[in-house]
Amino acid sequence: MTSFMTTSAHAKMHEFETTHLKSAGSTGVAGIFMEESAFLNPASLAFFNQGSAYFQRDMPEYKDAAGNVVQKPKNTGVVLADGNPSLSGSLSYVHQEEGVMKRSRWGLSTSSPLSKQSAFGASIRKTKDENTISGDKIDYYQTVFGVTHAIDAQTSLGIVAYDAFDSKGDATKAYVGFQRAFVDYVTLSFDLGANWKAEEISDSLLYRGAVQVRVLNDFYLRFGAFKDKEREEKGNGMGLAWIQPKLAFEFALKNTKQDPNPVLARAESKIKEASFSVSLRF
Repeated sequence: MTSFMTTSAHAKMHEFETTHLKSAGSTGVAGIFMEESAFLNPASLAFFNQGSAYFQRDMPEYKDAAGNVVQKPKNTGVVLADGNPSLSGSLSYVHQEEGVMKRSRWGLSTSSPLSKQSAFGASIRKTKDENTISGDKIDYYQTVFGVTHAIDAQTSLGIVAYDAFDSKGDATKAYVGFQRAFVDYVTLSFDLGANWKAEEISDSLLYRGAVQVRVLNDFYLRFGAFKDKEREEKGNGMGLAWIQPKLAFEFALKNTKQDPNPVLARAESKIKEASFSVSLRF
């Protein structure tokens, strides 16, 4: 326990992800998503013409190098979204616990069409991080800008600048993404990202890829993998979703392995996450 808590104090908290994103190994910059737009690329919300209420509960397990479970928090996310042909918006709230840190974050996102096939979006997030041992707290704002372009009904591209003004959250990153659907049953997605503020951009590269397969019309199987050189992490995700016109249930498992870092006195650690979500469209 002590080793994990000590090393976690040196690490950045992980960004909150929806159940869908966890099942896809975090991949999704180019996806046409509704709830995910509150946490990744805000632009894609403009492609919807309906509202959504979304609730998510995560149950991660943090393990040390010996495989001992050192923390089992419960993380929560809520999104209220309204898609509109001219101006779309969403309000989100998340609560996370990781190591000695707690995070509460409110987010406001908006997006609007640039053309029939393109949209621009922006998010502003107010975050409070608290060290549960020292009692230190920090409040800060972050901004996210994104563009989504639908080349055709099967292919889309995405670009995101995260924490564009380099706030105290220290999470600056830019992403590009590509998504392609084949014969309405298989969808492939790829993301590439890097921290443009890093001294060596090549040392901050992030690679992600995912595949989604539709089965029995209403069910979707998802698999994804990622490697993040800046965080010195790699892992994979998998999940199952049941999607109806007005109701959706999703479940995901995500595994992350963090490499040891002697400079930060950080031992190898693992994160196993189970995530469940339900959304209602109206």
